[in-house]
Parts: sequence; C-alpha cells; structure tokens
Amino acid sequence: MQLQINIASHPLIQHWAGILENNNNPGTVLRTACSELGKWITYEIMREWLVTESIDLEANTTINLINSHYNYIIVIIMPYGFILAEGARALLPTANITLVNGDTIINNVPDQLNSFTKVLILDLFLNEAIITPVLKNLVSKGAILNNIKIACLECGTYQLNRLGHNWSKIEVYTTKVNNAVNEEVFSRENIFKNKFFV
Repeated sequence: MQLQINIASHPLIQHWAGILENNNNPGTVLRTACSELGKWITYEIMREWLVTESIDLEANTTINLINSHYNYIIVIIMPYGFILAEGARALLPTANITLVNGDTIINNVPDQLNSFTKVLILDLFLNEAIITPVLKNLVSKGAILNNIKIACLECGTYQLNRLGHNWSKIEVYTTKVNNAVNEEVFSRENIFKNKFFV
C-alpha cells in the first residue's frame, strides 16, 4: 500500500498558504498564517476522522455528538509544530498535548493506547528522521497506524518516499509537496525561525 498524501485544497488553506509564500510579510502575519493553516488542515482531517454517536432525546428527537469514547492526542514536533498547534487546539480543545524535541521521546502519553486513540502529528516541514522514531514510539504503546495522521505545511518527495517505505498506512496532509524541502538546510525554515524568534 502506498503512502496516502492529501494536498489540502480548501480555498482558505490555499489563501493562507499563499500568504506564507511572500517572505516579505512580517513575522506576525506569517505566524497568523501558520496558526490558521493548523486549524484548517486539522478541520480537513477531522471531517473524515471524527466519530459521532446518535443520542436520543425526549419527544423522539435524535442528535449527533462527538463520540466520547475516543481520545485524541496532538503530538507537536518542536520547535515549529507548536505554531500549527495553536489553530489545531481550537478544534480539538480536549486533546492531550505532547511535545517532541530532539530526543524524539514522547512523554505525557499513556503507555497503553488502543483503537479508541487517534493521534495527530504536527510539524512545519515533514522530517522523516524525526517522524519515524515518533511513529515507532506510538506503535510500541499500542497506537494503530490507521488512527495516526500527519499534518505539515510542506514536504519533499524524498522525505515522503522514505516515510512511505516503512509506514505506508500513514496519511499525510499538507499544503504543498516541494522538492526544495529536501535540502539539508531549509531556507524557508530559516526565514520562519528568524521572523518568529527575533
């Protein structure tokens, strides 16, 4: 099975992705764009991902609500994934949050995950060298691959091919597949770093 890559085409996603293309925008605008993209990409994922249940009320009325048996975890790849998480948290306010730094060890996650656990991994640029240890850690805790989604702003074909070689059941949501992100030093990442952390 091949890695499933979803290039988000919602008009709002394309708008905010276009804002990011203009490196002359101030850092506050780029940060807002990243936050909005985190929210709308998460929305695209949730359309197919959220599980609802029917609840009967009085007077023969039935309503649909999010199934409370499911747990949601947002894994934030630091240091830039947290910018996407600002928007994602608005749509998954009860999700358990965990931060992953250079050691790729996932903390703040139960040791026993199950089929009722859904995991969203957020990163600015997909980096297979970081994502693979994170996936291994999640699977060792019992996470099911079909319940894990990756959201990033951009990814390169080289990174996607490497990820798909070992993790073909994973779905990746992005705004753009960009071969320039295959470079060892990402110029876009440096631009964002300089604008966000000055």
